[in-house]
Amino acid sequence: MKIGIIAAMKPEIDELRNSLENCYTDKQYTFDFYCGNLNSNQVVVVESGMGKGNAILAATLLVEHFSCELIINTGIAGGVSPLNTGDVVVSKSLMYSDFDARPLGALYGQVPGLPKYYYPSQELLMYVKKTLNKLNVNYVMAPIYTSDKFISSFEQLNEIKDEIEGAAIEMEGAGVAQAATRLGVDFIVIRYISDIIGKENQIDDYHEFEIEASNRSALITKELIKNIILD
Repeated sequence: MKIGIIAAMKPEIDELRNSLENCYTDKQYTFDFYCGNLNSNQVVVVESGMGKGNAILAATLLVEHFSCELIINTGIAGGVSPLNTGDVVVSKSLMYSDFDARPLGALYGQVPGLPKYYYPSQELLMYVKKTLNKLNVNYVMAPIYTSDKFISSFEQLNEIKDEIEGAAIEMEGAGVAQAATRLGVDFIVIRYISDIIGKENQIDDYHEFEIEASNRSALITKELIKNIILD
């Protein structure tokens, strides 16, 4: 199985790119795709850039041009208590927190004609949890909410404030999930919490831990891919 990995920022892919065996670069449009192997798995890594649009484009190219059958989105996220800085989050579900087509009859967060929530396959989740347990990585299964905003206050999440306890908030995951769902491939989103929303020093924490958290997220993803066995 060929695995595609999407991360938004350079620090989130450097560890992965540098770990690839027989690595070469395949440039498609404005994206640099790094192709190689991690153990027996064929892997393609791309820095998508921030935001849903970039994530959807990168995911589509991973499937259409590189024939990836599994998309992993890795990187950092803000967290909502009781999550803490440093927690590893595996996507339980994904939803847009800023999409609103309710006048057209959709639910808040739902793109008309598509699900409100995107769910990784249960078989894939089983593999991921089993592998993380084997690696002694403590993780939390949590919902992930995606928007094209850096969320720094709960007022920005008023429409979903009653359902975000213990959630991760970021800018790409649901876009990856939407693209993967429409293209018929499996996906998983893994996030390392860099800051806690609503905390007085949230922005300072983000800047302080951004590189460390990005590297940690990449390391976890690398070890996951090296150890996971997929049919």
